[in-house]
Amino acid sequence: MPDENNQNIGELWSAVLGELQLTVSQTLYNSFLLRTSPESLQDSTLTINCDDAFVRSNVEKKLKSNIEAAVEKITKTKVLLKFIVKKVEKKPAESEKYVTESALFSKQRDENEVIRERQIKSNLSPRFTFDSFIMGKHNNMAYAIATAISERPGEQYNPVFIHSGVGLGKTHLLQAIGNKIIQNRPVTKVIYVTGETFTNELIEAIQSGKGRGKYTTNEFRNKYRRSDVFLIDDVQFIIGKEATQDELFHTFNDLYMGQKQIVITSDRPPKEFKSLASRITSRFASGIIVDIQTPDYETRTAILRTRRDRYSDEIPNAVIDYIAERVTSNVRELEGAYMQVLTEARTKGLVATIELAAEAIGQSARESKSLKNINVNDILKAVCTYYALKLQDIKGQRRNKEIVLPRQIAMYLIKELTGAPFMSIGDFLGGRDHTTIMHGTGKIENELKRKEGKTHQDVINIKGMLEV
Repeated sequence: MPDENNQNIGELWSAVLGELQLTVSQTLYNSFLLRTSPESLQDSTLTINCDDAFVRSNVEKKLKSNIEAAVEKITKTKVLLKFIVKKVEKKPAESEKYVTESALFSKQRDENEVIRERQIKSNLSPRFTFDSFIMGKHNNMAYAIATAISERPGEQYNPVFIHSGVGLGKTHLLQAIGNKIIQNRPVTKVIYVTGETFTNELIEAIQSGKGRGKYTTNEFRNKYRRSDVFLIDDVQFIIGKEATQDELFHTFNDLYMGQKQIVITSDRPPKEFKSLASRITSRFASGIIVDIQTPDYETRTAILRTRRDRYSDEIPNAVIDYIAERVTSNVRELEGAYMQVLTEARTKGLVATIELAAEAIGQSARESKSLKNINVNDILKAVCTYYALKLQDIKGQRRNKEIVLPRQIAMYLIKELTGAPFMSIGDFLGGRDHTTIMHGTGKIENELKRKEGKTHQDVINIKGMLEV
């Protein structure tokens, strides 16, 4: 290949990435290739800049042959590849060339202080950013939509409803949206709130009496209805709270009609909110709905290695691979297992090994493995199969003895194996009140304390069907 003056290197690299997108997995492409850029092309050597050492290691190890093949296909010439990590410094604008170093420092400090003040006022944590979010095929759609929102809030995607199980990154994405918007547009009024906090603040407003007998005060309404970006996390907590539902409905309408950005997260899609007023679920479902699945092995490995490199932890790749293979339920448990291993190694003054990791996370890893595929539908199906019942029998209102016991066992197993709140279990089981679920679960727990009898054996048998 003839020497190049690099004027066309950007076009070449774009073509190479286009070719690689067709030949490598989406996870590898998103996690690593998108974090590279062309540096130079001289003497048949293509130098590629990587964001950090972790990216360079993975690209060099897993993707070097793919890149070589893509370049050769496009240029009809073989090239040597060189991977580097180069920090690109932003050049000052012409008008800034003569600004003193102290003035630049002061200006940057002032901008950072303004952004941090806005984050605090918006209930946002600065640690949740898009840069620290590891993308894979399990969450790439949610990530793409979130980044698009942060660039153009209230325009392309509105409202947005993100749902997933616990510990899979809903809160991270939601806060990253807010942080990015504040960074780009500090004057934008962003509000982040959980469903539980929204409810508690409304209760306090009602109890204050400032609303002269109405459900809320003007201060409460103005706080949310005058926002430019409304981010509400874990909205499932408003189920069963009529005043909160009513207030959220009107807040949603005001913001939506004003073309303000609304993003909602929950542990389930809108169609599964059986106890929530239809006028609210229809609003939730009026925009784009996206889910986040559990991460695959490659993404789990990338998450742990990124964490290791960021904090310079002394954890070998083999140990990280071991943890990623065994903890598959969610990111929160994955990072918790990592910290268990790291703490164990530091406490004992040892180098982390697979044997030490097995000892540190043995129990939690077994638990994660046994429960990783258990969900509400699996439990209900097992209970119905065991007792030869139909799903509508369990969810229905009939109170025959032949149905009540299986229904209560289903309540108990959902609570034990998924950790779902009583209110959510009631929602799953035909819209039952959470006190009914508490009573049914408590009754089975008391029966099991005897460690004998038909109920005890039935629960053991159903767990066996579920392989837990």
